[in-house]
Amino acid sequence: MKTCVVVTALVIAALVPSRSQAQSRVSIELGGVVSAYDVVGSRTGATSAAIRTPDSTSSSSVVSGGPTETVSQGIAAFEVRPTVTLQGGFLMGVGFRVGQAGIDGGSGASLVGADIALGYQHMFGRFMPFIKGMFGLNSYDTTAVNRQTDLRLDAVIGSRLYLSNRMFVSASAFAGWGDRYGASLSVGADIVHVFRRGVMP
Repeated sequence: MKTCVVVTALVIAALVPSRSQAQSRVSIELGGVVSAYDVVGSRTGATSAAIRTPDSTSSSSVVSGGPTETVSQGIAAFEVRPTVTLQGGFLMGVGFRVGQAGIDGGSGASLVGADIALGYQHMFGRFMPFIKGMFGLNSYDTTAVNRQTDLRLDAVIGSRLYLSNRMFVSASAFAGWGDRYGASLSVGADIVHVFRRGVMP
């Protein structure tokens, strides 16, 4: 009985809107991401469905697919993601990541990447669920002198939970072309609130 009361109280507290809600927000998120990215052979690459664009000096070709022998899997990266959300539901963000590929120990390569995301969000009390499409690239060290760039296109679904008027935690899952599938967890804050004319904060 006590457990039911506590759970009910938490749900009500989460759904009840805070005293003031901004119509538009500029936010920044800091967090981590893990993905079931394939690391194939002596170089890091996406799944067989992805497009690879090697940018080493020894090759300028574009390769579709890649080797089938999988040596190791997985990437883990730290991400920084500035995001703009508007009252009408529009969401736009850019992301920057740095980390490592081949986290299962089979092989490893340094990783940097960037992306741009467009989507839709809506506030429900303290929750802000969202859905977005994300297009970006990952760039890896394949050898001491060569790098490889892989394109990626992901569908993302997740939600923010506002802990205060500005602070929030965000969790999401994604799947797509390149990153395969994975998840991210971050903490963030609204650095700018924009209120509709005539509505006081």
